[in-house]
Amino acid sequence: MVLKSYTPHMKRRAVITGMGTINPLGDTLEGYYQNLIQGKSGIRRWRTLDMSKIECKIGGDLGDYDCPAGLERFKEELGADTFKKTRKIFRSTTFSAKVSVLCTLAAWEDAGLFKTGVDPFRTSVIVGGHNLNSNYIHDNSRRFFQDEEAMDPLSGVEGIDPNVPAVITEILGLHGPTFTIGGACASGNLALREGFRDIMSGECDTAVIAGGLFDMSPGDIQASVIINAVVVRPEFQEHPEKASRPFDSDRAGFVYSHGAGTLMLEELGHALARGAQIHGEVLGVGANANACHLPAPAAGVQARLIRELLASTGTDPSEVDFASCHATGTPGGDLEEIKAIKEAFGAHAYRMKLNAAKSMLGHTCWASPIVETIAGLLQMKHGRLHPTINIDRLDPEVDLDVCAAGPVEHRIRCMLKNSFGFGGINSCSLIRRYEG
Repeated sequence: MVLKSYTPHMKRRAVITGMGTINPLGDTLEGYYQNLIQGKSGIRRWRTLDMSKIECKIGGDLGDYDCPAGLERFKEELGADTFKKTRKIFRSTTFSAKVSVLCTLAAWEDAGLFKTGVDPFRTSVIVGGHNLNSNYIHDNSRRFFQDEEAMDPLSGVEGIDPNVPAVITEILGLHGPTFTIGGACASGNLALREGFRDIMSGECDTAVIAGGLFDMSPGDIQASVIINAVVVRPEFQEHPEKASRPFDSDRAGFVYSHGAGTLMLEELGHALARGAQIHGEVLGVGANANACHLPAPAAGVQARLIRELLASTGTDPSEVDFASCHATGTPGGDLEEIKAIKEAFGAHAYRMKLNAAKSMLGHTCWASPIVETIAGLLQMKHGRLHPTINIDRLDPEVDLDVCAAGPVEHRIRCMLKNSFGFGGINSCSLIRRYEG
């Protein structure tokens, strides 16, 4: 069954009807949420990257994730022919593409779309991220320098970023607008922004919003070592689970992690017509820039973005009771974000709840806005917030409630999701509990 295009008779609204993620804390929604609530860390020493010459030897390593086994889970839903085709694609495509596909299939299933279908020409596929296949390209470059004939014969196809959304469209048979959008660690929110616009403009009724897995190479991590962005302190190399510590006085940088996530975005009337579950309503997604290419967060510009997002969506600041922080664990970045929240919300900031999923996940980079939005929506569903772990000594300048003491019972009404990327690229989303 394929739904016909939905023609609205009132202002369109965009809702999230499906979610799927693979990250260091789990590959199911329930497993992910339970590990968050229990305050578990997904950080360990790298096993699938050769970090022997690099100071930072820790991260959220999923390089040994069994993608073919993950695909088996969808064998019945895909049907024999599509499953056979997908399994063939998985033999040659990249780690980033395979994980992104699995997350999308999980979100598709969660949304009930294997049963109802979609109009393939009114469904967009937008992948947030860039340099997605960095480690694949790194490995092929090494082969090239040893023997130019030893490269992967499909590297000219598989290695480019657009291959990731293209593989998703091929497997699901989708023909709508399809592309990648890159903005460093803001990429996932920028993808959500574009999908939201597809829905609100009437061009599409559904949108696949995928935070693509950044398959980083050892060189990518070394580049961040050189600029003092990641954790290199010896005591944290020995105790990886303690390394990612947003808002703590001893925070020493971020920790790279593999991870991906997909949201199914849908026009409200279209979702209701097919009886879909609704995880939350996207009120809006905004973006701006610091006008500085260096990784120097700017609280004033971030605060302006939040204020403009509130104004453009007609949301009173008092309605926002939770912020899923970008909070990477860098000395300057965390404080700038706290300053931005206080500047944007004023006295109400002290009544809000905040937390930092990266304290457990590490930094899933381009996918982090989507992976962490899923965490926020799961907290919204269950009415309980996960802790920000590894806060042994709260930075005295962090005077907001960052859930430092453990899980907190809290019924989220409206969530702000911050994402601030290298290049001074900022993007924030506002998502409300759906109540009809």
